[in-house]
Formats: sequence, structure tokens, C-alpha cells
Amino acid sequence: MRQFILALFFLGSGPTCISQTPEFNKSATGLIYPDSTIKKLKHIVDSLNLKFKVCDLNKVYQSKLQAKANFVSLKKDKINEAKKDIESNIPYEDFIRKYPNAEKEEELLIVKFKYKDYEDKDIVEFSSVELGSKGRHELEYEKNIGNYDKPLKGKWIYKYYKKTDYSAESIKAFYFTEELTHTSIPVTYAKMIQYSDCLVDTSTQIFYDKARRSGVRYISSPSSILKEFMDYVHKSTNRPEYQSGQNEKEQEIYWQKYQLWDSVRILRLDSIRQKDEKFNTLLQNAVKDALTNGGTNDEFEEYVERYYSPNAALELKRNRIVVGGCSMDNSPRIHAFNIAILSAETTNWEIFLRSHLDIMNDKFERASDGSYAWGQRKTYIRELEVLDINVPDLLLGISLRIENPANNHYYGNIGRLGRALAETDKSDEIETKILQMISDNQLDDYNRIILYYLFLNYNYNLENKERQVENKVKLQKAVNTLPDYLAKKITVE
Repeated sequence: MRQFILALFFLGSGPTCISQTPEFNKSATGLIYPDSTIKKLKHIVDSLNLKFKVCDLNKVYQSKLQAKANFVSLKKDKINEAKKDIESNIPYEDFIRKYPNAEKEEELLIVKFKYKDYEDKDIVEFSSVELGSKGRHELEYEKNIGNYDKPLKGKWIYKYYKKTDYSAESIKAFYFTEELTHTSIPVTYAKMIQYSDCLVDTSTQIFYDKARRSGVRYISSPSSILKEFMDYVHKSTNRPEYQSGQNEKEQEIYWQKYQLWDSVRILRLDSIRQKDEKFNTLLQNAVKDALTNGGTNDEFEEYVERYYSPNAALELKRNRIVVGGCSMDNSPRIHAFNIAILSAETTNWEIFLRSHLDIMNDKFERASDGSYAWGQRKTYIRELEVLDINVPDLLLGISLRIENPANNHYYGNIGRLGRALAETDKSDEIETKILQMISDNQLDDYNRIILYYLFLNYNYNLENKERQVENKVKLQKAVNTLPDYLAKKITVE
């Protein structure tokens, strides 16, 4: 039986936040996927590994555009005058002399990003790379963004902030001491990126463009056809009804009845379906309606998988994005797990791997996400290792940041990937590869810093304390090979 969070009201608000421990049930082998699923997936991976050996490995990947720059921030004092000076391209040294109260940070690594915001507007962002105890600085623009494609060495970019009831008038700016440039990713690492694109199909996405958001904070009313089927199921299986305004004792009694009903509902439905043709008729009508109009939930999708078609159940799940109601709400991860299982059963490798990587990277929408909830969200790296995937190359491939990725290229979360790598049985190989990449002056500065943080997170999550101490020494040695303007700002502690 699939793992579900069932709402108290069909497609209603339900419980505000639910936590589940352990997160997923495990098979006899200790994996979250059954043996039958693993066997199917292994066969697919064997084919993909062969495909990678014969595919074009000549694509040249470029690093993100990056350069050294100085940062200044001025509040209250002569803001309009400073703004005019910056617009007149005052030399950096002259600005510092003229405005001694300005905060400054020099020799920062600045990376340029382009993306679309939630309103689909083009945004260009310049962000410093955070090192040591200093935070990062960023300036983003949505107007006249073509101006920021011009040469910037020896020039300023700035943001002016008007005075408000909550903050003083201010200005923040970067002064570029180098031109923004990118370099080719060395072939050895480019193959890692290409391997990740070979496995994580870039032509596929989990959710359809028309997918609707669901969850405890997204209330959606089912269609009359869907509701008719669910009402029939609930009445036929004697589902207890929840009454608002119950006291604590009444709620406890209700939950006991609910859990009993949940434990036997499938057995009851198996019997009802054999005796009453109405079940199949209502289900078929509901599925046809839901595939067009959506509005489903976990419970209905379970019935679709069991009594109609796993393919149809997967389609319904791909049309529904589950948003976590709070930090302890693990329903988005359970939704991804259910998609992964169905994808494996229906031989949709592309959807399976993206879903599993989303679980590993905890790549979900939530209304809030406190750090106290992160620990219980496991990475499940072993599930990939048993499939004979080259896990080190896959995870390093989705760690590197590039300027010209394939459309829909999968990027991993460095913190989560570090934690996942700490659970691998290939720790020696992982450590050697990452430290070599940090020390490789053929790799761009930004990716070397990304890998520094990847190793930090990896080492932090190791259980072997002695190895942690040894690795700090190794990491500091690798850091010392970085350009001086970076190395001098990093002390491995």
C-alpha cells in the first residue's frame, strides 16, 4: 500500500502540518524502493551507461561570467552627490577618499546571473561569492538589462534606495577591477556534466505546465463527478466523519476510528469492486474527468493506480504540485516518492530520476522551512548506488555551475549533495576528486569555491570525527592553491 497523508476533508484544508517518522518505509534490503522496482531501473541504467559511452562528448561548457570587483555601501551621508559621482564614473580610490564613511570590501569574486522571476520577467543579477565571515552582496536589475552586457572593467554598477519609514536613504555599488569573462570547463569535468545530462533527461520535466498547486494551504473543490465517486467510496467503506469543534478526547476517538478505517479500506474496496459494478463506472467517469480538469489528491490517485491504471495515476500526479504547509509537512517529499515509484513501474526513467533527485536535494516548495526540520529529511543516495550509476560523476556534474547548460539541466543543492556524499560507500574516491578539482587552476574560480563548499558540507556530515579532522587539513591545503585574493579570506576551521 502506498504511503499517504490523507486529508480530513477530501480536497479540503485537512491537517495544517503533519510529520512522519521514519519518512519512508523500507524494503527488506533497507532501500525505500522494492526489489522489483530496483531490477527494472537497473536494466534502464545499463542502457543509459552504454549510451553515454557512444554519445557526443565534444560539447564545450563555459563557466559563469565572473570577475573581481570592489563593493561600497553608503548610508545617509551625501547620497545624491555619491550617486552623481558614480554615474560620472569617479575612480574607485577617489570615491573612497571623498566618502570615508562608506563601507567597503575589496577584491570580491562577482558572478553574473540571468534568469526569469516568478512573473517571467528577465532579471540580471551580480552577486559576490560569500567567503569567511562576510556575507554576500547582490545587485539585481529588471530594466535596460542589455546595458549590463557591455564591458564593465573600470566601471560602476549601483542601486539607489530611497528613504522609507523603515530605512535611510542609501546606495550600494560594485566597481569592477576586471572584465567579466568565462573559461571553458576542462574536459574531465565537462564529461561529468554531460554524464548528468545523459542520465537526467533534459527534455523532460516532472510537472506539466498546466499543473496546479495543492496542499494544506491550497484548497480546491472537486468536480461533481469526482466527488460522487469519493462520496460513494467513503460511504461504502464506512469512513468516519470529522466534526468541527471537537474537544481533545473526541479528537482522539475520531483518530482511532480513522486509523482503523484507513487500515482496512483497501480490503473493503477490493470486495466491493467485485460485487458492485457501480464502483467501476463511477471510477472510470471520475478518471476521465480528473485527467481533463484535475482536482485530485493522494487518496483518489491511489484508487486510480490500483483499480484503473498506473499510467493514469502518474499523469494525475504530474498535474499536481504539492506545496508544504510548514517545515514539518513532508507531503511534498511523499508526493515525489509516489511519482518515483509510479515512474519506475511504468518505465519512465526520466521522471523517476528527477523525482529521486528532488528528494535528495529537497527541492520543493514550502510556505516556511525552519532548519530544525532539515535533519529528518534523508538523501537516499544508496538507492542510486545500487543501480550501478556513477554516483560521484553524476553528483559532481550537477554541482558545477555553467553559463551554457542544456535546457532544463538539473542543478543540485550544494548543502544537500554534501550530505548525500557523506553517506556514500565511495568516500575515498569522492574526497580525492573534490580536492583535486579545488586545486585545479584550469577550473574557474567560482566552481572551485562551489567545490570548497561541497567538501565542507560533506565533511560536516561525516560520522567519523577523526576523519573530519584529517580532512580539514587536506581542505586547507587545497584552499591554499586558490588565487591569493580568495585563499586569504578562507580559514578551514
